[in-house]
Amino acid sequence: MSIIKNYFKQNKVVHTFETCQWPNGDPQDKDFHFCGDKTLINKPYCKKHCDVAYVDEKDLKKDKESHKHLIAA
Repeated sequence: MSIIKNYFKQNKVVHTFETCQWPNGDPQDKDFHFCGDKTLINKPYCKKHCDVAYVDEKDLKKDKESHKHLIAA
């Protein structure tokens, strides 16, 4: 059983799509918890954690273009 599933089982945590599921800390520590803030629609995370978890494809392309000169020929 995964550490996260074990955490849910031991702490009787009910998974909900209304609260942010971003993990905070080590799942094996007593103070481990999930963010719990309100999620964005159809996302498992709040705004803050969506900004970390998801990368905009446009930004990736811009970043790749700006670093082309660093790639060895």
